[in-house]
Amino acid sequence: MAKGKGLAVLALLIGFSGLGLGIYSLLFPQVQTSGIQKTWFIYDSWPHFTQPIYTDIPIDDITINFTVKSGESVYFFLKTHASVISGSLSSVIINFILDGIEVSSPEYPDAIFSSNNAASSGSFILQMATDTISPGNHNISISIRGNFINNAIDESTLLVQTYIP
Repeated sequence: MAKGKGLAVLALLIGFSGLGLGIYSLLFPQVQTSGIQKTWFIYDSWPHFTQPIYTDIPIDDITINFTVKSGESVYFFLKTHASVISGSLSSVIINFILDGIEVSSPEYPDAIFSSNNAASSGSFILQMATDTISPGNHNISISIRGNFINNAIDESTLLVQTYIP
């Protein structure tokens, strides 16, 4: 009988300890000090052509509104499928558009998908990480530019992650 009471007391102590830790974690939530904080993404299957040629064409269908908190950095990732027609050097150039302003080289990347005298298509990626975005609401989209009206992108996925390094 004494063993049963001892086990019951031990079980109560363990239970109260767990309850105490649970209440503590509710009253004093732990702030995540590093890692991914929030993720946004959009998928667009429609084709977007480089018409008119030699013109930066904003793709409003591929836009994400996101929020940055103080101390957070931001990662942008675009995966898309590009097609270029045959002819001389044929290309599609993609840039990020952050808050309405093209984020351009050499400080930041652009992506170029090209082919010389042959029709070609394939997947490619454009990515960028930055810690210079001010806290607040922002938006990111892309623009495309090409040298033939039938050059295009489609099957595009844009992802934004805020993180604490």
